[in-house]
Amino acid sequence: MPRRLALTALALLVLAVLAVGAQADPVARAARDCNPPAYPGDGYFTSLTVRHTTCAAGRRLAVAYYYCRIQNGGRDGRCNHKVLRYTCTEVRNRIPTEIDARVRCRRGERRIIHTYQQNL
Repeated sequence: MPRRLALTALALLVLAVLAVGAQADPVARAARDCNPPAYPGDGYFTSLTVRHTTCAAGRRLAVAYYYCRIQNGGRDGRCNHKVLRYTCTEVRNRIPTEIDARVRCRRGERRIIHTYQQNL
């Protein structure tokens, strides 16, 4: 009888662990590195990290942010409004031939960080 009780307790423990694991969505909760999208202009995205959202949403935002920048001043433009309902801030280093920048975007708990290098 004690062996049967131990097996039943072990089975219940395994079921409880599986139930907790099924509720957690590691893709949408933990920060993770993603493959950046193709850069639409002359340059490239160097990194993409998302938290509380998907890599696909991060890639979509990075490209949308690029087009926002281009609309506001051509190759050296800045984005001054929300992109896909995300509020973004950009820190950039500029030399005569290129821009290297880190863009941090947030929407509630969602966070998307991407970096890019654009040739001028």
